[in-house]
Amino acid sequence: MILPPEKRNQNINLNFVSMNYKKIIGLSIFVLSFLPGCHKSSNSTLLQQKGKAQAAVLQLLQTIDSIGNFGENNISVIRDFIVTAEEFRNNYPEDPMAPEFLYKAGLLAMTAAKSFENYEEISFYCQKALFIFDDIQRIYPDFDGIRNCILNKGIIYEDILHDYENAEISYREFIARYPSDTVVNLESYLPYLGKSPDEIITSFGNN
Repeated sequence: MILPPEKRNQNINLNFVSMNYKKIIGLSIFVLSFLPGCHKSSNSTLLQQKGKAQAAVLQLLQTIDSIGNFGENNISVIRDFIVTAEEFRNNYPEDPMAPEFLYKAGLLAMTAAKSFENYEEISFYCQKALFIFDDIQRIYPDFDGIRNCILNKGIIYEDILHDYENAEISYREFIARYPSDTVVNLESYLPYLGKSPDEIITSFGNN
């Protein structure tokens, strides 16, 4: 964050200042006259740092997309992207690209979770994705992808963690926020949540 420049005292009455202090004040004014240039230089440096950080995220994203074209999931690169995207959000939360990077990181965390067989690794990446989607909802409530963040949380709980109770909570949150959504008919799906095909067939017979 760039802090505003310090306020300058405009109420110095030189009639009550000795000659030595006048020299000091004169020197101070001379130094202060360079502050706009210093501020501009500092601003430029911050913009360069931000540009480098953004370029680093985009470079990793490009690498991931390239890997994806070959049908591979490079967990190391995905992990680097998640860390870099979160660092960008922490350092530049006001940047329009911050929620975009975070959302991509959440999706990649889901992808990573599905590639493991070890429950600890699966749980780690699922929790990372859930944290990211919650983070987006909390900090960027107007982000266009909020709808998908909520839906993806339900998918993580249902398809990866098999936590049907929390999956239903996420799906009901989705229904409450988007009652007229016609793309995903969750209302009619919830009664079958967590049931096997045989159980679903049996429930049809009971109806």
